[in-house]
Amino acid sequence: MKLSEATVKAGEHYFELVEIRRNPAEISEFIIWLYGSDGKSFMLCGENDSVLSSRSTDLLISTLKKAGFKKAKIYF
Repeated sequence: MKLSEATVKAGEHYFELVEIRRNPAEISEFIIWLYGSDGKSFMLCGENDSVLSSRSTDLLISTLKKAGFKKAKIYF
């Protein structure tokens, strides 16, 4: 899901859970998983449809805060 879409849905309280997890394709990086109230799950992507990933959780946490998310579980 694109960041702009996730920002709108976060404002509508659509997501039940947000997780920051290791990227299974590149274990040294983290990605964000979003879980909707309807049971659907999404990886958070940029506007160019590439998955947002980072070696630092700080960057991902900052992105979530700017998008209006209040909490996330972090798995490391």
